[in-house]
Amino acid sequence: MSDSKSKPTRLNRDNWIGAGLEVLGTRGIEAVHVETLAKLLRISKGSFYWHFKDREDLLDAMLASWEAQQSDWQAADEGIDRNPAETWARLLEVVSQHQYGRLDLAVFSWAREDDKVRRRVSEVEKRRLAHLVHIFREIGFSPRQAEQWAGTALLAYVGWVDRATRDSAFRESGPDLATALSRIILAASALASQEA
Repeated sequence: MSDSKSKPTRLNRDNWIGAGLEVLGTRGIEAVHVETLAKLLRISKGSFYWHFKDREDLLDAMLASWEAQQSDWQAADEGIDRNPAETWARLLEVVSQHQYGRLDLAVFSWAREDDKVRRRVSEVEKRRLAHLVHIFREIGFSPRQAEQWAGTALLAYVGWVDRATRDSAFRESGPDLATALSRIILAASALASQEA
């Protein structure tokens, strides 16, 4: 009978990226160092260099992984015949995950310090906004209204996540993210019907 504990776990590139994203999301970009990640993964830092040239190579891979996760926003309605309410509910399910928002904020903070990251974050925000506009159009808003309210929803998402990640009382007793964002759609719908 073999003892699975005696066999060392072989780490791959994704393990290092995952550890880097975990540290980024909880402690910020300044804390992402090879030594820190090696301790977290319980392995020698020499293993790192089998997968990455240097820290910059890791940071680029982490940013690419974060960008790839943004497909979750679009995947909420791709390839599935859903009505707009179901699409909205699926998107809220994705973005309401606490670790998702925490990582977003860490990447946004990193973007303030690095122009390359800022440009890539800006592209992700454009894709997110376009996706929200699409959802609002499907719900029945005019193109102008959809752009306005999609922008408001995106800013509300960022503000809610910021407050929830630094204020545990708000996280426990305030409205959940899905409720807060859905209230925006309800308010927007009421205003749109008044305009009509």
